[in-house]
Amino acid sequence: MLNEQLTNHLMTLPDYHLLAALLYSALLLLCTGSAKAAIRFGVPVAAVWLSLSFAGSLLFALQASAYIGLTYLLHQQRLSGRWPKIIAWVLWSVFSVGILTHLLPGYQGLLLTDNTQVKANSLAASVYLNTDKVLIAWALLQWVPVWQKKSRTAPQVSAWVKLILPLLAIPLIMLLAVQLGLLQWQPGFSGLLVIIILSNLLNTCFAEELLFRGTLQHYLNKTLGMLGGLIIASGLFGLAHFAGGGWYMLLATLAGLLYGLVYLLTGRLLWAVLCHWGLNTTHLMLFTWPVVQAG
Repeated sequence: MLNEQLTNHLMTLPDYHLLAALLYSALLLLCTGSAKAAIRFGVPVAAVWLSLSFAGSLLFALQASAYIGLTYLLHQQRLSGRWPKIIAWVLWSVFSVGILTHLLPGYQGLLLTDNTQVKANSLAASVYLNTDKVLIAWALLQWVPVWQKKSRTAPQVSAWVKLILPLLAIPLIMLLAVQLGLLQWQPGFSGLLVIIILSNLLNTCFAEELLFRGTLQHYLNKTLGMLGGLIIASGLFGLAHFAGGGWYMLLATLAGLLYGLVYLLTGRLLWAVLCHWGLNTTHLMLFTWPVVQAG
């Protein structure tokens, strides 16, 4: 009955809207791999305006275009003089915060569920397919590599250690969440979960790992050392999940420590992104989501 209700709701959204939203996010991430500025910066501008067919507004498209333009000026070093650079960075930061928090005026995501249980015994929630956050990932990818090895001080450990760490840590974090009463064992699969899982990779995992591990932790590693960088970046990642409450922030901090360790051990941000996605997918597929319904 639950899956039938969700299916009926999704049927009210045109299929091309969902597909277009996912392709839009994938396109923005992929075009950062081009050496041509016309592709790296021109394609995102065109994609933003085309996205008006399924999300956003004219106001959001104008602001997103300005954000892309600022990123171009800063990355390509087109500004001369101290104050123009400072003003550009301030504006870029303000836009980034607005995009990251979904508070940029005029933005609207695709509503997938309206105060509905995604899985049995789960807290009812309104779920959106948000495509604004991918702009953060796109912008940070101009400076932060995902495929290349960024951390040159990565400890030399066996490949088995790098593989076993997430395979052991993810179940332990899930088990702790169950013991804390936040989650229950609830395996399930639906078309909605597939959409959420794909969107989570493209619009959440890349953006959050580029911000917290690729940018923040990498900077702190150089100033405070690897341990200090790992702890502080993970703590801030936990604080960013304050809406879920104290125990949820604790779990997010532990997850941040896992992602940070994976980044340190491999030196490649991509593995932290995939580890983050693996934990979130495990949560979605095997447990109540987002949390258990209060008794």
